[in-house]
Amino acid sequence: MELSPIGLVHSGVRSRSDMPVQGVDAEIEVFLDYAGALLGIEENSHLILVCWLHEADRGVLRAVARKVSGDLPEKGVFALRSPARPNPLSVSVVRLCGVRDGRFLALENVDLIDGTPVIDIKPYQTGWDCVFSAVGHDRTEKIRKMSPGEYREGLIREAVNYHGEFCPGVAVAVRMAEAATRLLERDLGGSQVSVTLGGDLCIADALIGITGASPGNRRLRCSGGDRYVVAGPEEEVTFRLRTVPEDVGQILACSETALFRRTTAQRRIDR
Repeated sequence: MELSPIGLVHSGVRSRSDMPVQGVDAEIEVFLDYAGALLGIEENSHLILVCWLHEADRGVLRAVARKVSGDLPEKGVFALRSPARPNPLSVSVVRLCGVRDGRFLALENVDLIDGTPVIDIKPYQTGWDCVFSAVGHDRTEKIRKMSPGEYREGLIREAVNYHGEFCPGVAVAVRMAEAATRLLERDLGGSQVSVTLGGDLCIADALIGITGASPGNRRLRCSGGDRYVVAGPEEEVTFRLRTVPEDVGQILACSETALFRRTTAQRRIDR
């Protein structure tokens, strides 16, 4: 088995400990010998980036998700996205923002330090690479260990990945999700959480992306109007919209009461 780097990551982050969970903006320099392989790449909005984590410890078989908290349960590295693993390859989906001089790729959401060797680049294809119905482990304990900022960044990414842009409706949905997580005390992606959507299509998209709810898994309903409901097995939180600002930053900074009226009640089970 022989691998040869086809490029390098140029990033403002030079230490693994300084890398945010959601990654940073970065540039990939594709070596001149491989520049011809980039023909047509600008037709894609997202790419799959395969890199070699050159500073990783290859002798680790079990680890803890320390980026979130050091007191989370230990797991095998094949059940984690830890950089430390026997063959430290990273596989990540990144947004392509532009191509410079035919071989420099401007990217978003890159969680790789400066100088990381790039092994391969592939186009991301929604129909093949997105499994919206995929189920992972319950993240409730992990979410409790996150800082509010880290959790918000994760919600934004999940919402934007599904909706396509960070618009005011997405920002409102993120604020709803933060409140619902706090009040229901559980991972909103869990199978026992259901969502009833109102009439704003951007908010609807974002809540679907965050929760994974769909008609097929019987976790999604629509009411129309200004009412949105996030329900756990015992309680439900109802949000009724007030006036929504047009500025995303203002939505993220203002109080919840400025965005919506919120009520919590015992869950109503339809017979």
